[in-house]
Amino acid sequence: MKLSLGNLVCKDFSTDYIVNIMTLYVYMVMKILSPFLGGMLLVGLAASYLQIGFMFNLGLLKPKLNKLNIVSGIKNLFSTKSSVKLIFSCWKLIVIGCVSFFYIRKEFNRIDIIDIIDISLSALLVLNVKLMYGLALRVSAALLTLAVLDLIYQKWQYKRNLRMTKEEVKEERKQMDGDPLIKSKIRSIQRQMAMKRMMSAIPKADVVVTNPSHYAVALKYDNTTMKAPTVVAKGADLIAKRIKQIAKKHKVPLVEDKPLAQTLYKTVEIGKEIPQKLYYAVAKVLSYVYQLKKRK
Repeated sequence: MKLSLGNLVCKDFSTDYIVNIMTLYVYMVMKILSPFLGGMLLVGLAASYLQIGFMFNLGLLKPKLNKLNIVSGIKNLFSTKSSVKLIFSCWKLIVIGCVSFFYIRKEFNRIDIIDIIDISLSALLVLNVKLMYGLALRVSAALLTLAVLDLIYQKWQYKRNLRMTKEEVKEERKQMDGDPLIKSKIRSIQRQMAMKRMMSAIPKADVVVTNPSHYAVALKYDNTTMKAPTVVAKGADLIAKRIKQIAKKHKVPLVEDKPLAQTLYKTVEIGKEIPQKLYYAVAKVLSYVYQLKKRK
């Protein structure tokens, strides 16, 4: 600054003289800043090395022609995200410009230019530092406010981007619950296995209670292992017909009792004991079956 102000009295301003002065200025600035910039460079390299180690990848310098695609570039330029960034950057520039303009205009209205001419160099330096400090403080406050607003927006945008589309929700539900086709196939196989187990239990049953054409329920009772008669098989229509065929083949008695057959079919699951309210009706059927066996 001393050199600059001292050279103002020089009247012979030429192109060479200005170039020499500017070169000298650049050299002096680089000489002053080089220790700080060099130290920051070393700190940055050390931090990078501690985080990811030594990495040297020339592939990053390889040109990628797909990045020169004009159509995708225009789409990215006019996307919602780019538009929001552009608006926020313009708003940031306007806010900082307004804060700086009004502060500088206010301070210059308070300062008398004639008094500045007569003050010493040190007083001028103090005045400049004061102005820069006040300006930096106000600009920092404005940037902090904008940063808080940007943080709120980025957090909202992040949560919004985490939301899934309807197709993604359906796909996730399918992965959690399983493919409907596979589940249907598994249920079909399970029904077939249950049907085989049920049919294999009919020959061991004591009696099959029928409603001539619609229902058939196979019962078994063992007083040593069961508290009450148990339904080992049941079915309607075609399955009932199949139960009766197997029962006839293995000489299991068929007893026609429409109310009892309907009640057993609707209220008792396979492998479950009959409820207490049906004890009397089932006991009559079993008594009849036991009498037939004794006669034989």
